[in-house]
Amino acid sequence: MAGSIGFMLLAGSLAGDLFLLCFFIALILAFGHLVFIALPIYLVLVDRWPLRMWNAGLAGFLIGAIPMSLLGLGGRPDLGALLSAILWFGGSGLVGGLAFCAVRGGDIVVPDGAE
Repeated sequence: MAGSIGFMLLAGSLAGDLFLLCFFIALILAFGHLVFIALPIYLVLVDRWPLRMWNAGLAGFLIGAIPMSLLGLGGRPDLGALLSAILWFGGSGLVGGLAFCAVRGGDIVVPDGAE
C-alpha cells in the first residue's frame, strides 16, 4: 500500500481509480514476493535454527536483496548502482526481518523425544 501511495504521489494525483489499480498491482506483486521468496527462505532458516534476531535479520536481508539482484541480471548494469540498490533493499529487508522477529517472538524449542 505504501508503494501505491508513493507511486501516486510521484504521478501527482491521488485519483481513486488509478490508486486502486496501483494498489492491486502492488498487492499482486507483494503476494508473489511472499510466496516465491519470503516463505521458502523463512521455512529453510527456521527448519535449520530456531527464530532468533540474527537469522530473522539474515532472512529479511535476503528477501529484500534477492529481487533486486535478479532484476540487475538483465542487461549490463552498473556494478556500483547495483550494489547500492542491493544494500538499500537488503537493508530495508533487514529492518523488516528484525521487526518480524520482535513482533512474533522466538520459537518454542522442544527437545527431541519430549512432546
